[in-house]
Amino acid sequence: MKNWRHSKLDKLAKREKFRKSKSKIADEENILESEFIKEETSWDELYKEGLFAARIVEVHKRYAFVSTEPSPLDIQTHDVWLASIARKYTQSQRKERNFFAVGDKVLCRPGSQEGSVVSEDLPSCIIEHRAPRASKIARLDPMTSEREHVLASNLSQLIIVASFVYPKVKWGLIDRYLVLAEEQGIKATIILNKKDLLQEQKPEFIEDCKEYMKIYSQLGYQVLTTCAENPSAEEKEEIQKLFHKAISMVSGHSGVGKSSLVNLLRPEISQEVESEDILTKGRHTTTYASFIKLGTGGYVIDTPGIRSFLLETRSSIDLSWSFVEMRPYLNKCKYRECKHLDEPECAVTAAVKAGHISERRYKSYVAILTGASGREGRLRDVDI
Repeated sequence: MKNWRHSKLDKLAKREKFRKSKSKIADEENILESEFIKEETSWDELYKEGLFAARIVEVHKRYAFVSTEPSPLDIQTHDVWLASIARKYTQSQRKERNFFAVGDKVLCRPGSQEGSVVSEDLPSCIIEHRAPRASKIARLDPMTSEREHVLASNLSQLIIVASFVYPKVKWGLIDRYLVLAEEQGIKATIILNKKDLLQEQKPEFIEDCKEYMKIYSQLGYQVLTTCAENPSAEEKEEIQKLFHKAISMVSGHSGVGKSSLVNLLRPEISQEVESEDILTKGRHTTTYASFIKLGTGGYVIDTPGIRSFLLETRSSIDLSWSFVEMRPYLNKCKYRECKHLDEPECAVTAAVKAGHISERRYKSYVAILTGASGREGRLRDVDI
């Protein structure tokens, strides 16, 4: 009995030690985060110490590239520095995959620190602080579900690019991007590429595409169609107007023509375009996210093609709010925490049956909520 009691006490002591350890780590994280993240209004005093404002334009594992930003949205993308994070932050437990993301506003100190990557061609600097993010697009880190991977921050808009075919459009993946945009309050626009190949498809598929475009347009999303490799003058003008004076993130499945689209905007760095033999497979051409200045005005964050997009688990309340057509019905269900699946007196499912909410979009909602759509946004095996 005595041994049993001692064993119990040992276990309790270990648990308490583990709890205090976790609490200490959490406190250290909060302190470091409060030191690292500083409002831009407090930067003026630090400018006097020789620090300068910059924007993250590329992120790699051990370092990042930054460009100076002497005034808001005046990003000197030709003035590139090789940057590393201040060492005092590197020992902290991270909630994110990286300390910074493309689009972050940062405060840098010229120079390098021991052990950091250096370059003979570029000046070096140390990132001392980051401004709070106005918005972000993130997904779960595929390496560990306990951290998020921020793809880009401080965006004006999210441009969702899909192709009608080669690779075939995945409407469920578009809906997953729209969920992210709605959560962050970011304007979202859908561009459907390779419309020249659509007429070669079966009539049923063509009608299906038209129906989806109609649904998104009625919800208030701008939907554009084009052939990015050979757009009409009107299409080109409309696309250039869309990107003008904005920081845009271009995202979508690999091989849909994002690079061809960006090349229409006269980027300072021409984007590599898919060759004919890989179009049907949709292989990646962009290999990392990059912040690019456009000759037609504005900036674009071009991200690697995403074959899959893993959304973190969301409550029915959060997810249903991101489906804009559901919002008028959310406070009319019998149960406050209604999941809008098979609950009695659900205003959302009633609206679906009445034709006020698209069955296609509702099917996408159910697939995301239950995890049935998978990472690529497929809507198979979802019954409503």
